[in-house]
Amino acid sequence: MDVLICGGGAIGASIAYFLSCRGAKATVIERAGLACAASGKSGGFLARDWCDGSPLGPLARRSFALHAELAAKVPGNWGYRRLNTYGGLVGFGRHRGACAVESLSDAVTVTQALGSPETTAQVHPGQFSAAMMRAAEAQGAELRQGRVTGIRQRGGRATGIEVDGTVIEGDAVVIAMGPWSMLAGSNITRSACQPGVIRPRSVSPYSRAGTSVISRTASSSVTTWCPRTP
Repeated sequence: MDVLICGGGAIGASIAYFLSCRGAKATVIERAGLACAASGKSGGFLARDWCDGSPLGPLARRSFALHAELAAKVPGNWGYRRLNTYGGLVGFGRHRGACAVESLSDAVTVTQALGSPETTAQVHPGQFSAAMMRAAEAQGAELRQGRVTGIRQRGGRATGIEVDGTVIEGDAVVIAMGPWSMLAGSNITRSACQPGVIRPRSVSPYSRAGTSVISRTASSSVTTWCPRTP
């Protein structure tokens, strides 16, 4: 299966890696550079149990465990570390609460401990995205530079993408362009993107961004990602 992934951020690179692990041919199309937008500028913070009691609880716990697994499996230093985390206030004098942290400025008041190395961690998001893409390329994935401007359809299903005026054919299309997803997905018809519920055997830590849909053919169901429509 040839899968075309629009966007070279943490989501696009991770999807390319996990698809390549399963033998699919993944091609990532990125206009500027890997993790050049939100994926390269986020805090890279990971928390195991902060979503407990919500529908995101199991996903957060799986994400936390998966990052630890990837740190041992994916080559390169992408800044993965376990750490203590604290909550507090700035600008209220030298007073500290029960969780004093001597390395902090006198202007910081620590009010509580939020996590320990068992429950919180951090990565460098730009380096993480680059490491995932390198690992995907080592297994046959491809990174191409170009501007995605549209989705090609045939018979009510996505069959390729338009990149700088050239059509690239594929079996499935993933839109992982963050807020720019609407630029690629504006011409997708509802018949090509049918909402569906997917219960995978394992969950990528970045699968929350985007809307999962299924593009059906007579003989198969292809998972794609599309921006939300009204």
